[in-house]
Formats: sequence, structure tokens, C-alpha cells
Amino acid sequence: MADSLLDGLQQHLAAGGSVQDALAGLAQSELGQTDPALGLLSQFLARREQTLERDLEVQENEEDRLEARARLEEARRLEEARHLEEAQRQERRRARLERLRLRLEELEDDLAACQARLDELALALGACPGCWGEDAGCRLCRGRGRPGFLRPDPEAFRRWIMPALPEREGSPPTGGAAAPERTAL
Repeated sequence: MADSLLDGLQQHLAAGGSVQDALAGLAQSELGQTDPALGLLSQFLARREQTLERDLEVQENEEDRLEARARLEEARRLEEARHLEEAQRQERRRARLERLRLRLEELEDDLAACQARLDELALALGACPGCWGEDAGCRLCRGRGRPGFLRPDPEAFRRWIMPALPEREGSPPTGGAAAPERTAL
């Protein structure tokens, strides 16, 4: 009986059928009808194979679900990494912008100090502090404010111009240090 069962299974499998179909076929064949134990065994094995196939399908579905969850988690981690990188980039930009803002303030302060010195020098020379006589569209002098245009401010003249003038004989030095001698080339 076992040989006939094996022979039947081999023939069915050789014909390209599945084990489930072979067992179902044996349960319905003459062999399954003449031997009730063989018929029950064939039915049990056929159900068992169906159960195993369902379990395998459930397991494959679970693996697919876990794989999809892993891909989703990886995408979430990548997105978080991108957000972190963008936040770091923004922080570097803010720090660079703050450095630029501080540098701009320094330059504005330097410019204001230079402008104040130029204004004092213009007063000392009697020039237009706006354009020094170089802008015909100047609202203060209309381009005529070269040095000597106005009366020089005496205090500014003493402070800025007198130290640069050659000393006259018998007058005390004005700059504090002795002026270097000029030699002809």
C-alpha cells in the first residue's frame, strides 16, 4: 500500500502537478476509496499542505510588511538627517550673517570717523565739507567750494594745518618733534 501511495505521488509530481493536487487525487482515486486509512491520510496531508501554504503566504506578507516598515523607517531617518543638516546650514548662515553685521557696523563707524576728519580738514582749509568743490550739483557750494572758498576755521587750522607748515625762524616748534630737514634731489 505504501508503495502504491509513493508510486501515485511520483506519477502525479512527474506530470507537473503539486503535492497538494497529488494527495487530493489519491484520496479520490480507487486506492483512496479501497483503503480508508490511506484516504484519510491523503486528506490530512492535503489539508496540512494547504495550511502550510497559507502560513507561508502569511509569513511572506509579514516579511513584506516588515520590509515596507523598514523602508519607511529608513526614509524617516533620512528625512530627519536632511532636516538636521538644513538646520546646521541655517545656523552657519546666521553666524556668518552676524559676523557680517558686526563687520558692517565697524566699517560704518570707521567711515563716520573718516568723514568727521574730512569735515574738520575742510573747515581748516575753508573748503566745502560736502564735495570740496568737485560737484557742480552740490547743494552747499554748487561746485565752487575748493579750499579757500570759505574763511578757514582758526581752531581747525591750528590743529590740522599748522603742524604741517615749515617753521619760521625764531618761532617755537608746533608739532612737538623736530621736522626732518628737506634736501634737494
